[in-house]
Amino acid sequence: MELGSLRMMVVEDQAVPRQVAVAILRRMGVAEVLQAENGQDALEKIRRFAAPLDVIVCDLDMPRMDGVEFIRHVGEATHGASIVLASGVDAAVLASVEAMASSQGLDVLGVLEKPLTPQKLGEVLARYRTSGARAPRPAQPPVDPAELRSAIHDRHIAPHFQPMVRISDAQVVGLEALARWRHPQRGTLLPEAFIPIAETCGLIDLLTWLMLDTAVAEAARWRAAGHRWAVSVNLSLPFLECDGVADRIAGLVECHAIEPQDVILEVTESLATTQLAPVLGNIARLRMKGFRIAIDDYGTGYSSLQQLSRMPFTELKVDRTFVGGSPERPNLQAILGSSVQLARQLNLVSVAEGVETGSEWQLLEETGCDVAQGYLIARPMPAEAVQSWAGDWAGSA
Repeated sequence: MELGSLRMMVVEDQAVPRQVAVAILRRMGVAEVLQAENGQDALEKIRRFAAPLDVIVCDLDMPRMDGVEFIRHVGEATHGASIVLASGVDAAVLASVEAMASSQGLDVLGVLEKPLTPQKLGEVLARYRTSGARAPRPAQPPVDPAELRSAIHDRHIAPHFQPMVRISDAQVVGLEALARWRHPQRGTLLPEAFIPIAETCGLIDLLTWLMLDTAVAEAARWRAAGHRWAVSVNLSLPFLECDGVADRIAGLVECHAIEPQDVILEVTESLATTQLAPVLGNIARLRMKGFRIAIDDYGTGYSSLQQLSRMPFTELKVDRTFVGGSPERPNLQAILGSSVQLARQLNLVSVAEGVETGSEWQLLEETGCDVAQGYLIARPMPAEAVQSWAGDWAGSA
């Protein structure tokens, strides 16, 4: 991302901190930086400004119109600007404002404590994505179930792999398989476009088996090339309700001649199930056969501790919402630290999702987290790109 291409605004009622922030941004290479004394002043300048803003750095406690009200107006007007919260108000208030902005579709890059510094601003601006950041994405037409069934049958849906790296020595320890649909007209579709349809239309079983078969086959190829990387595949609880799932997965892994301990089966904690007994039975049998079981998106569901108490997990994946921006937010640091400590006490491997900055990596290292996954390491990539990426990573680590 070229900072020189960004159009930014600093909204701050105190003249000196505002001018310091503007000076820092200009020294960083941002050519266009508007200033505003409060929310009302900012809205008026946005209306007069010819081009849309990319990023707004906003204080909260201001006269006339405070930052909370201003951000609400920005969200309602769908300006599409990304937001950086910079304020000295209570951390819990900041978290509420961040949640409010996110619920309106605004991209909150981070929450910064004052005073602002080039390092702090540089780290949050590194999270800015020009694709889709200036305007809300247009609504996609719904996926047709018959088309989805054909895509599964014709293997047009395939995994992309995102690496997981051990924090202590930066070694690759595994890769998570993430479904991507290579649609002939709509381009690459992400899971949120078709997984809910698969679950509601009875196609999740077929889709999961396709992902399992393809991902395990890739793990076998990596092993033949001398890489004993684990492969991680997401399983929905409706899929785990099916009879005989444990035996079928074990048979699939045996067919590809890899060890069960090289396969991590991720179970999201946020899905409810009405058939709990089959789910618990299948997970118990999979664990007895040597498979590793991860609780995914830890901390986002209402039953986190209950799930941990009754399922034989081996890994705990801390959700990205508690990782992104954690170095600047004491409340996120506390949640992240307690999650890692809980994993350690339960003899689970702790995995942090959504790691995007060096300061987040450093915090995870200080916290004692075991494994990191996120854009700082690599984006999800096609299977054919994995070994080349691994060679480059080993050369730079």
